[in-house]
Amino acid sequence: MSRQRLRLGVLALAALVLSGPAVAPTAAVTSWPVTTSIHGQAVLAGPSADEDPGFLKRRQKAQAEGLIDADGRVPGSQREGGRAWPHDDTGYRIQPRDLEFLGLTQQQVRWWRHYQAPLGTNPHQFKRMSASLFKILCSACERPQDYDVRLQGSWAFFFSGRHKDFPTERDLAGQPVAQARFQEWMGSTPPAERPARRPFSALYKLGMLDENGKPYGPSDGDFQISSDVMVAEARVKWDELKSAGKLSDEDLRKGFIHQKYSFVNRTAVQEAFPDLEKWSTVWEERLGRPIAPSLFPSSGPPDKSQEGNGISTHFRNSDWVVTNPPKH
Repeated sequence: MSRQRLRLGVLALAALVLSGPAVAPTAAVTSWPVTTSIHGQAVLAGPSADEDPGFLKRRQKAQAEGLIDADGRVPGSQREGGRAWPHDDTGYRIQPRDLEFLGLTQQQVRWWRHYQAPLGTNPHQFKRMSASLFKILCSACERPQDYDVRLQGSWAFFFSGRHKDFPTERDLAGQPVAQARFQEWMGSTPPAERPARRPFSALYKLGMLDENGKPYGPSDGDFQISSDVMVAEARVKWDELKSAGKLSDEDLRKGFIHQKYSFVNRTAVQEAFPDLEKWSTVWEERLGRPIAPSLFPSSGPPDKSQEGNGISTHFRNSDWVVTNPPKH
């Protein structure tokens, strides 16, 4: 994009922010006052995606048409061998322009739909990744069923959860690079016709900055490992570290089981399973994105769908379960 086009795009976007986005009559509430200030700029203080009546109406319509289930996930499962085209939990359907901006191909979507490879990988990489993980977890164990591994996050579900809204012009105030890329991506699309949640690596592709002024990196590759056997080993290591005074104040404050997210203390896991830490580092380098394993008891994370914002990673039939690929 030329400097002149970039300048014109930023100026046009600034005018849109100050005048307020045009929305369809049935879309978001338009009476929100211009009261928020970000980096010295007055911008619209609109509702969150979950408060937006337009998105609520879109969600209800998508559920009625069977485009998403009660959890906001697309129909289908790994057991059935496939799932529908990616939609977010309000029914927004991924468009060709979205794939182009995110750097994803139709082939990658097919792999994702048939549980052959999460976003950001290909089937060969994912098989090698899975096999090497199970070699660490259970290379010669007699009960492989004691180790349940599932994928979480946007690489498994295409969109982030309801706690991560799709950015708006007001979120990008004071970030001209991200504003220009957002304009290139969304153009004149009214807010009611945009995603409600962040697609895979969207903030990274936008070049968006966090609250500390640092650019967002690529989306994580989240692995949810549930194993009472591993939790018991991590507990032994936790007790050893605690007795030796080697746990940080933060570790002690959060406890062995994280009070909010219910995973086992990461320091204890890293110390108890150094090979798992090495595995994640190797695959971070190969895939160019953080790989984040989290440990839970065999029952998995508790069901928190009726608490707080309703975000919950408890076991569901639609989960992506990672298996140890057969040896050829």
